[in-house]
Amino acid sequence: MNNTISNSYLLFRLQEELFAVSVHKVLEIIETGDEHHITHLPKAASSIAGVVNFRGDVIPVVNSRLKFDMDNYSEGEKFVVIILNLQINEQEHVVGLKADKVVDVIEIKNEDVKPIPEVGQGYNSDYIEGVVNRANKFIMLLNLENAISSNEIVKLKEDTVED
Repeated sequence: MNNTISNSYLLFRLQEELFAVSVHKVLEIIETGDEHHITHLPKAASSIAGVVNFRGDVIPVVNSRLKFDMDNYSEGEKFVVIILNLQINEQEHVVGLKADKVVDVIEIKNEDVKPIPEVGQGYNSDYIEGVVNRANKFIMLLNLENAISSNEIVKLKEDTVED
């Protein structure tokens, strides 16, 4: 009998880095364009790309590259928005996350997840649950509840109502 526990993750790319988030948090992946245009909000935090219409609701979209201290998207650069259902401070929030490209859905065994090293890291370790090495490439498992603060979401909702 195999006691190994594995979980499904959505694997996506930001520049040359691979990240993953639990598929249980993913509601949908949308292509931006005429139907799903991101509307910029004045005075929003720099890591907030704006808002998008998702099933009739206005939801915030986080610019993951800026959130993770990477170069911003260039004008006209292609990306997708991963729509996520997150539990932040015991409240449910639907949030969009800009990503360069969705790569795959993968299974990761709990035993394969390693802690993130404490030295020389370019990312806030509170945002990363662990690291997995697959085919000599590292995959960062994101803790989005830590990466996206409730203060950002509350401030964004206040700005949306004011404007």
